[in-house]
Amino acid sequence: MRNKQKFLQSALLNGLLVLSLVISVVLTGFIFSSFGKNEAPDQSTAQQPEKQLLEIFRPTQYIVNQPDGSQQLVMNATDAKLKKIRYALTNAQLTDAQTKTVNAVKIKKILTTKQAQIFHYPDVVPISYFNIRYSQRVSTRKNVNFDYFVLALDHSNNGYFVNTKTNQITTVKVNKLNHHDIWQQAQQLPKNMNINFQNYHNRVRLNYPQKIKLPVYSYLVNHRDPKTYVSALLGTINQLNVTQDGDKTVYTNKLNNQKIVYDPNWETVTFEDHNTKNKLPEFYLDRLNIGLSQINLLQSDFTDTRFYESQQNGQKITFRTYVEGFPVYFQSESGAIHMTMDKHGNLTSTYSLNEIGVPVPNNQPDVILPSTRDIVKQLSDAGVQEKDYNFIAPGYEWLLDKDSQAAVNMEPTWMIETTNGWQSVSSFLKTR
Repeated sequence: MRNKQKFLQSALLNGLLVLSLVISVVLTGFIFSSFGKNEAPDQSTAQQPEKQLLEIFRPTQYIVNQPDGSQQLVMNATDAKLKKIRYALTNAQLTDAQTKTVNAVKIKKILTTKQAQIFHYPDVVPISYFNIRYSQRVSTRKNVNFDYFVLALDHSNNGYFVNTKTNQITTVKVNKLNHHDIWQQAQQLPKNMNINFQNYHNRVRLNYPQKIKLPVYSYLVNHRDPKTYVSALLGTINQLNVTQDGDKTVYTNKLNNQKIVYDPNWETVTFEDHNTKNKLPEFYLDRLNIGLSQINLLQSDFTDTRFYESQQNGQKITFRTYVEGFPVYFQSESGAIHMTMDKHGNLTSTYSLNEIGVPVPNNQPDVILPSTRDIVKQLSDAGVQEKDYNFIAPGYEWLLDKDSQAAVNMEPTWMIETTNGWQSVSSFLKTR
């Protein structure tokens, strides 16, 4: 009897051991399968870290529409009260998405909705990025991009995703939102600049009807090491071919047809990827994701960097440093980060090695910029027609401090975009 019990115990133990081994093998298979997917993600399908989407693709400006129709720009978007509005939107429920194409008159009407909070993005972003940031599940039949989200706080329970490029509006129902509390929070936001919306170049744009008063900011400059980009994007230095092209240093990885060019004059590094496996993604979202995939490899802090604009349906993407909701120009030749994809999916991306560091005091007075109307008239009086430029916008110039090469001044100015890129209106008029 005792031998029979020993036999049963032994058989049971052996069975459990075999079962444990099977489970272990299965789990190991899952683990290696998971590692395999994460170690070498496909560029067009890789899921981006939530943090990158939340930070780089978040709104750059917030606007409060008053019950009387007036509109004010929030000048301190980092205010804790603004976080309460984000929290409330995160806990709301957005449903019943309906998309339609309208005319510019309707676009302007939506953007001037009385008693509303507007989230402004400098260029169109996919609605899926909004879903990630605000924990929403807004679902549409087609890929929807937008540059304004209008949250009506008049108890209509409406929200509007507005695409001013295509005159497309996606209307949603907003439930589980305490409109009274959110409106009270919006009223307490620091607002000291009046704005409105006007039709320029057959597109509804943000308009500054009065003179713009902005402070000059000064910061110490942090210089990133170019070798950080080399090791993150190409591999270890000892595996690369390093050559000189005049002042420029060229790092080449011949195994995958990639290289990085360090330009000490502009303090930039340019990454070029001509891998034969590259393919241009079909959709705008996937093209933006490629850029985020590369930025994620750097594991750097891009706290002040925001998505700025895209061209050619995402084949050209620019990220800029932002100060007080306004973009910074001349930090590098094109932008803080500029990416271009050709028709084969080959990627060229340029990164500025300079970033703003600790703010430092300055004694410079605030700068008064002309209104939109005045700057348009100034251009017109100089013989510049609307067809001669694409866009005008206020922003900050990145100017090195004359007294200290370790510091930079951010000076407000009006910028103009032509076929030659961005430049200040003053310098543009000087060259005419």
